Amino acid sequence: MKRIALIVSLLLVVAAPGVQAGDDFQYWNTLEIVKRLTPKWDLFFRPEMRMRDDASDLFYHEYRQGVRYKPSKNLEIGLNYLFVRNQSTTGKITEEHTGELDVTPKTRLGPFDLSLRGRVALRTIEQSAGEQEYQIRLMPKIATPTHLGGHKVTPYIADDLFYDTTRAAWNQNRFFVGIVVPLWDSSGVRVSSDFYYMHQAVLGKRHDWSSNHILGTKLNVQF
Repeated sequence: MKRIALIVSLLLVVAAPGVQAGDDFQYWNTLEIVKRLTPKWDLFFRPEMRMRDDASDLFYHEYRQGVRYKPSKNLEIGLNYLFVRNQSTTGKITEEHTGELDVTPKTRLGPFDLSLRGRVALRTIEQSAGEQEYQIRLMPKIATPTHLGGHKVTPYIADDLFYDTTRAAWNQNRFFVGIVVPLWDSSGVRVSSDFYYMHQAVLGKRHDWSSNHILGTKLNVQF
């Protein structure tokens, strides 16, 4: 517990200098359950909830589930379905149904694990401008396994870029600094936690950018 508290404190220190008066602080929490079918095939279920207004208002939850195929150690392909329920600041509730195709090439360069996840999403959003919208996302990531206090951990940085084909614009960016901490690995069950700080920049309808500062936690269970 002391190790977890130290990691969370360090992420808050990273976040603090960038927070400005008009920005919002949020908390995002994720659980991922992965069932290994074969060495190349996985099934997963990933619910997530988000709190805004200085982490005081639960406004968003999503459920992503899908299948992942790993034809080699350098490539992963995923097919997902996503359901979202989002409440606006005025109280309006919107639901979204999305199909996603992920293609993620990976490699190792010296001490670094490098990956680039590409995602194409077909979104159906209630009361949107069009019945269906396409979204493209690119997420480069750099991770480096290391040791902290005698324990193996994996710090990383990543940048998730969003392109909206309806608006014909890059309309969101999520920059991550985080660390993955193994918690359990025994009897075919592997449990890890992911703590991260994210800076989220969002393009508004008036083409002005707003920012959110997010403390995120994720619990991953594989069996």
